[in-house]
Amino acid sequence: MKGLFLILLFSISSFVFKTNEVNQLKKEVKELYADKKYLKAIKLYTRLEVEYKIHEEPLLYNHANACYKSAQFKTALKYYKIIADDIDPVLASEALNQMGIIACRSKQLKQGKFLFIESLRKNPSNTHAILNLEWALTQEELFKNKSNSKQEKDKRKSQKNKPDSNANQQKNDPSGDQEESNSLRSQQHKNKYMDINKARLLLESMKNSEKQYIQQHPIHNKQNANEPAW
Repeated sequence: MKGLFLILLFSISSFVFKTNEVNQLKKEVKELYADKKYLKAIKLYTRLEVEYKIHEEPLLYNHANACYKSAQFKTALKYYKIIADDIDPVLASEALNQMGIIACRSKQLKQGKFLFIESLRKNPSNTHAILNLEWALTQEELFKNKSNSKQEKDKRKSQKNKPDSNANQQKNDPSGDQEESNSLRSQQHKNKYMDINKARLLLESMKNSEKQYIQQHPIHNKQNANEPAW
């Protein structure tokens, strides 16, 4: 009986000691993260997960952020993917948005656009995801415009190299210089959020709450169209 009591007492003492140590580590890693000492924070996050088997979603998310801010994108993605499957829609939305940012910075614009949409499926109130989706769509449209402009220039160059017998036909062709001029003028005068309507059309296929959020929260015109919201 005495031996059982000692074992129980030892177990309780060990549990209390472990709990105190975990709480102290959590406090330290929070301070390190706040001070932007991300590499040191990553070591403590890893210790909490490996040594103490602590897998709390907010800690995992901050671990992912610390990796992202330290340019450890592959590791960051691993943790963001875990959070993206979490039942907490707000946290999952944040993780998906971060995954979209990494995709865009890796020049995977299509994948980034998809992840921003998925982020909004989880949480329609994620303003960063909306801005980032709009940025991705804008960059996509700019790329198309540049591609079309280049094709038109190549076409004109090819026409100039044709025999003189085609010169008159080219002069009378209304789709020559005038068409490219209109394209360039249109591009210059487009609203810097030229694709907000396209973004809204995409989001209309989501939940009604998502659609209502977009209608009630117009995008601020202060965001630079050439820069993402991150």
